[in-house]
Amino acid sequence: MSDSLPTSSPNADPVAAVLRPLLARQLRALRGRYLRHGTALVLAAVAAAVLLFFGLDRWLLLPLPIRLLHTAVVVAMFGYGFVRFVRYPLQKRLDDLDVAVWFERSFPDLHQRVVSAVQLHGADGEALRNQSRPMIEQMVADTAAAVQALPLERMFDPRPERRVFAGAATGLALLLGGALLAPATAKAFLLRHLGLAAEYPRATSLFLELPPAGADLQVTQRGDEVELVLPAGADLHVGVRVEGTVPKDGVELRVAPLRDGQRGDVRSVTMSPRPGDRFRHSFRRLAGSFTFHARGGDDPDGDLQVTVRTVHPPQVANLRASITPPAYTGAPKLETSGGAIEALIGSDVELVVAATAAVKSATLVFLESGKRLPLVADAPQDDSGVRLQHRVRFPVEASDRYQIELLGENGLRNPNPGTYPLSALQDYAPVGRWLLPEDEGLSLLPTALLCLRVEGRDDFGLAAVDLVVEHDGARSAPRSLLLPVSQQPNLPTPADREPATAAPSTAIVRTELLEMRDLLAGAAATENGLVLQVSLRDNKQPQAGASELPRRIVQVVDPEQLAAVVGRLFRGLREEASTALDVQLDRRARLEELDGEGASLGTAALQSLTGIEVGQGRVLSAGERLHRGLMRAFDLHLWNRLEPSQHAAAVVELYRAHSAQLVEPLALDPTFYRGLVQKRAAGELGAMERSLDPILAMIDAADRLVGEDGPAVARALAELQVAQPGAEWQAARQRAIAGQQRCEARLKLLLERLEEWNDYQDLVQEVRGLRDRQRDVQNRTQEARGKK
Repeated sequence: MSDSLPTSSPNADPVAAVLRPLLARQLRALRGRYLRHGTALVLAAVAAAVLLFFGLDRWLLLPLPIRLLHTAVVVAMFGYGFVRFVRYPLQKRLDDLDVAVWFERSFPDLHQRVVSAVQLHGADGEALRNQSRPMIEQMVADTAAAVQALPLERMFDPRPERRVFAGAATGLALLLGGALLAPATAKAFLLRHLGLAAEYPRATSLFLELPPAGADLQVTQRGDEVELVLPAGADLHVGVRVEGTVPKDGVELRVAPLRDGQRGDVRSVTMSPRPGDRFRHSFRRLAGSFTFHARGGDDPDGDLQVTVRTVHPPQVANLRASITPPAYTGAPKLETSGGAIEALIGSDVELVVAATAAVKSATLVFLESGKRLPLVADAPQDDSGVRLQHRVRFPVEASDRYQIELLGENGLRNPNPGTYPLSALQDYAPVGRWLLPEDEGLSLLPTALLCLRVEGRDDFGLAAVDLVVEHDGARSAPRSLLLPVSQQPNLPTPADREPATAAPSTAIVRTELLEMRDLLAGAAATENGLVLQVSLRDNKQPQAGASELPRRIVQVVDPEQLAAVVGRLFRGLREEASTALDVQLDRRARLEELDGEGASLGTAALQSLTGIEVGQGRVLSAGERLHRGLMRAFDLHLWNRLEPSQHAAAVVELYRAHSAQLVEPLALDPTFYRGLVQKRAAGELGAMERSLDPILAMIDAADRLVGEDGPAVARALAELQVAQPGAEWQAARQRAIAGQQRCEARLKLLLERLEEWNDYQDLVQEVRGLRDRQRDVQNRTQEARGKK
């Protein structure tokens, strides 16, 4: 800058020629500096304020008064900044002395010479009194020379100006760049701050998706406000569809409860994402009222503000069912309450529903079949005309679940009507079993009687029990084993019902005695046995249920084969009796060895006592097997007519009469054989010495063993386990030993009778063998004579 200063001549005025032009140039530079700095400062401040207000309005969506206040603040800032930082510095009056002071402050080495030169240059003689003019001129000249060599750029610090320019450039660049990149957003910001209703363009737009109006929901929409009315306890499923950018943080619902018309605290409910840029949330079991709207991304309010209100729908107060079973069952009408229905298929049900409030309509809905039946309203219960009771009839066809849909007067139905079971009971096919023959091992002579005993059961009544006999491929005609209803002895008939109108029996025990001659139809061959088939049919309508029992085969044998069967049976009984006697003798010996007082028994003795009880149980089980085996042996001889006495026919008739009154499903009824024993003892039944009397005596012995002696020993041994030491223990021991001795006597008697029987049978077999050999010799002799 010193190069540009003019060079003064020796006679020129240094102040006018050098200092004043220099001061004037610096003053102009200073005012330019003020102009640039003030303008940049105002622009930076205004730009910063605009950016701040844009951010606030963009993210908070400020109301109109706040936006207008921001506009006023920006205008005020610009006006104040222009006046204070631009106009005021430019209008400030500065003279050469002020600039000289600036020089002195910038260059302290001048030692106030520039100020002194400016002040003394215009002074008159009076002011210079007592001062040397040459010295002043010399000082001015030196000052002018010194000033020309100064680095005048040091008078200005460029850093504040740069910072202000940088701030202004940054703010203006942000505003201009934002306006160029998002002109719609800039326009909306400008219009909004001018007081106009403008919306910022959004990257995300949220649209609520609500269920359609119907019996479960009422919808009222006014602009962007929607009111939903639901029944209390219902579920509300809300969806949100996103257009534009899907928010990374998802979408939420802003929910606020309503109490007495006042909004409560707002809470956020996060929605679950779904495919297709959608979100979903379900409000469960609604009660009370609340408001909500969607928020996500840059959309803070969504498109709708929703108000939800709940009302109480009508509910089922009582359920009564009148069940009429099918006529064929003969069952009475049944009244139930509570909703659960259990009825036979084909039953007629009348359902009566009582509601808690007035009902516009009621519908019975079957959940499994989907069938819907309207309910008919009963007459009003009082003068109010309100119909609170409805009824419907329907047949029971299958198991299902049902609900009662009640539609209230307000058009809303109960969202949780309750589910009730409908259990359809099956009328199952009849069931039965063979009692006699017990298995397929029955062997009969062609001249024998066939004893059949069948048990049959059904839920509501047996209509038929038929027997079919097959022999050599030929089937006989069905033979009914079911007596007429009026003749069924085991069917209780009510006193107020005539026998002719009595219901069929639901359980029978039927016994038939058939002649083998009739079943064999005169056939002499015995290679093929009889096949017995029993079928059962119930009274179910319209189609009866039927079932068949497993087939039974009766072996038709000759006398020799029957004798072999009888021999095997009695040998097995003799072995059973012998084994039981050995066990009984052993257990009595062990008990007699326990001669202590009870308290002194050791562990081994206690174990021995337990073994005695176990062995005694084995004896009792063997006695039961002997009893059953002897009853079977008696029947085998009776049906095969092996007893030649005429009194055997009377036993058959007694058996027939006893079986006709038999109710319990027993193959072998001990009561019958006890009755025979009593009749023989009383002389009411004649002797049957060949076979039936000996077997009947053995049956009586086995019956007493099983029914009297065996249980008595078991009781005594049980008492022995808990008896007090001393006399009580000894008494119980003696009772047990005495009972064991009686059991031994019974078993010995049985064994003796069985051995006698077996000896007799062996003798019979030897005689028959001799007879067969004699016949063989005779046949050979005759053949030899014929050849001669």
